[in-house]
Amino acid sequence: MSLQAAFDQVVADAVHPERWYVVLVEDAPYYGGPEEGGWHGSDRIVHAFKEYPSEALAEEAAEAVRKLAGEMALEAKKAYGEQCVREMEWLDARMLDADYLPEPDGPSDFSVLVIDSVPENSYGSRQYS
Repeated sequence: MSLQAAFDQVVADAVHPERWYVVLVEDAPYYGGPEEGGWHGSDRIVHAFKEYPSEALAEEAAEAVRKLAGEMALEAKKAYGEQCVREMEWLDARMLDADYLPEPDGPSDFSVLVIDSVPENSYGSRQYS
């Protein structure tokens, strides 16, 4: 008899432990280059996480974090737009074409995951292939 089976026999109402995480992630876009009309990619960055003993508790906590992620995404879009305006004003003041500056990467997006393991950061390929 396995140890787990023996334990379950002695403690009939034994509960197996759960582990759930609320994870705040950023999807950060980037512009790869002008080859073949230009290409974009995205990095996924884990900024924070917290462990919870059940999926229900994690989902409950995730609601507040989703509100925060939404606010962060709106702020990123606003900052991106302001950066674009500053760059266009700079170009106009120097009578330069928009192609003078590199293509902007784009605003980050933030989201919340409720998941049973913490994901790793993932970075898109920046090589032309």
